[in-house]
Amino acid sequence: MKSVSKSILVGVFLILAAAFASAQFTKINPPPCDFSNQFYADNGIDSSSSGELNTEPDGRFGSFRQTGPPATGTQVNWVADTTDCSATDPDRRDFRILATTGGNSDNGNSPFSCADVENGNTPAPDCVNQVNGIPETLEFISILAFLHAEPAFETSYARTVGSIGPNGGLDGVQTNPGETITITNSANIRGIRMEDIVGNFEAYASIDQKANTLQCPAGATLASQCTPAPGNFANAPCSLQMIQNLQNPNAHSLPTFCFNVADTKVNNNTISDVATPKLRNNWRFATNRNAMDGSDNNCINNTDGQCSHISDSPFGYFCDDLLGMWIITYFWFTAPLNDAHCGPIYHAIGAGTTEIDPVTGQPVNVPGNGFGADGFPIILTANELNNQLEGNGCGAEGQEDPAGSDHGAAWLVCPAIADPRNGAIASDAFLDITTHGSLLDPFIQNNFNCLQQTGKFCFESSVE
Repeated sequence: MKSVSKSILVGVFLILAAAFASAQFTKINPPPCDFSNQFYADNGIDSSSSGELNTEPDGRFGSFRQTGPPATGTQVNWVADTTDCSATDPDRRDFRILATTGGNSDNGNSPFSCADVENGNTPAPDCVNQVNGIPETLEFISILAFLHAEPAFETSYARTVGSIGPNGGLDGVQTNPGETITITNSANIRGIRMEDIVGNFEAYASIDQKANTLQCPAGATLASQCTPAPGNFANAPCSLQMIQNLQNPNAHSLPTFCFNVADTKVNNNTISDVATPKLRNNWRFATNRNAMDGSDNNCINNTDGQCSHISDSPFGYFCDDLLGMWIITYFWFTAPLNDAHCGPIYHAIGAGTTEIDPVTGQPVNVPGNGFGADGFPIILTANELNNQLEGNGCGAEGQEDPAGSDHGAAWLVCPAIADPRNGAIASDAFLDITTHGSLLDPFIQNNFNCLQQTGKFCFESSVE
């Protein structure tokens, strides 16, 4: 009885401590809100009333889809808020986003260890800048909108900012014509298109290849020619141009079974093709790409032989992509689980394996990522996708037609929360993850709870 009472007292103490921490931590970082129409337009997105941003399908949060995926039950995706949005940032409008999507950064490391020694970026595990052994891979983003076709980007725009006068300023005599934000032929004053900037920052999505299957007649080239056939494994998307990208350049028709990459309608409501119920894997986000360490793949001079081709893309996610947009890179498995060649590769990624460290020559145990509900492994790193899957003919990737012919999401307006601590995860926010049994799910969930209740990650020191 004594030990039981002690356990009860300890439990009560922990609950009270969590409540006290939740009430006491300093709220410095504001929670995410939608951008203002003007800020969208200044950064190259059509924010007119007839633009895709402000119309169905998949119009922006704050105007559309307050309920429905990712919200479930009595949850809502956004709320009106005049305190934490435009009042703290004039580039925001007064709609606060509650749906918070969790995933991991595309930095080459596993979220569980730094033992992914063949990550394609460094010859050995990249374990620098980690806190208490926890890799810096957690990412939280706030969903704002899905964009389907290039007309969502401005082709021409002009607005003058910073003008003074006449007879203005502190002394009533200053005059300044200001500066003009311009977009001409889709390019800003630097001659760079917003679409090209966003194209450097990928969000990797993996649609369930069994639950979203369509069956196509021989010779079909469009998903609209196919009919639902859930339960059948589909080794390619229902998009001919996506299949031709990497999987089969000579393809002329859709396979018998393909998985749908177009939006669907449920009770007259549009459900995005990348809505959480349709995914089998948490997102991977390229927030780490920047010009300082070369992860942006920028190369304007090949005289030193350091790059294979010229790529003038000196962009950083938090520096140049001010709307926090992504181009969606879809990836998929190209062979069934029982395939003699790919099956063991799938199993090694999910269950774990042993690799040889190229520096020390010693074996290193690489923990597995776990498996999705469909039996396929969870994919978390560039090495797993590019080298282990695609390099062995067991996976492929592609992007939707920018003209919109695939009828699914080509881009996301879903800014990463630069620092999710100290108030950025509001008390009424909710976490959006796939919950397919991956080891990553409780890791993200636990840290989301800590951020929401204490303002810090679980592995950080106690609150102020």
